[in-house]
Amino acid sequence: MGKRFAKKGQVTLFIILGIVIISIILIFFLWFRPTYISERGGKLSFEGCVRETIEESVKELEKNAGYINPELTYPYKDEKITYLCYTTEYYKTCTIQKPFLKQHFEEQLEKYVSQKINNCYEDSLSELKAEGYDVTPGKLNYNISIEPEIIKIFINAPTTIGSGKFSRFNIEVNSPLYDILMLATSLLQFETAYGDSDVDYINDFYPDYYIEKMKMDDGTKVYTINSKIFENKFQFASRSIAWPAGYFG
Repeated sequence: MGKRFAKKGQVTLFIILGIVIISIILIFFLWFRPTYISERGGKLSFEGCVRETIEESVKELEKNAGYINPELTYPYKDEKITYLCYTTEYYKTCTIQKPFLKQHFEEQLEKYVSQKINNCYEDSLSELKAEGYDVTPGKLNYNISIEPEIIKIFINAPTTIGSGKFSRFNIEVNSPLYDILMLATSLLQFETAYGDSDVDYINDFYPDYYIEKMKMDDGTKVYTINSKIFENKFQFASRSIAWPAGYFG
């Protein structure tokens, strides 16, 4: 009986020791985590750099309605406002310049940040090399998706750091861009159908945004969609059902 209890006691002791060892390992990896995995592996420096790049780039592209180099523009307050709907004729509704505005913005954003994201990746690896880590970089590919309340960046960058291997980074940036693009699309639909829009009516339904519309003498309207929470400002122009100079109906 004594031997049986002794064996049971040893088994219990081994179980307790096993639990303690596993707990220590989990605490180490989930709380302290090795430097090369978290801070130096790109999880902080690389992702933070990409996040900042996206935020800044979105605000820059919003000024040009998502275009990197817009061609059809209207001069307004020392700026060139991009036409998203336009016609040269009088009495006719405008033609949408980009039928799929969200997809267009995604494509332009990917091109706009391409070199910047590569710089983020290379800078992160340079920091590791400077600290003595053995780093093997891979070819970087990425995709950007604009979704409700966020912008998602899916990055594939096969990288070896010492004995650790990393491949995918999924980064999210809080942004009102999706809603802004949907609002812009609604305004454009009004412009193509009726030649104008009722921004006061739309403002009543979207309290987090404020839409401004300025009418010009040549029939152009300059729209600005302001986010009250994020302070984003998306602007574009439309020329639809314009009237000749001096025409009073």
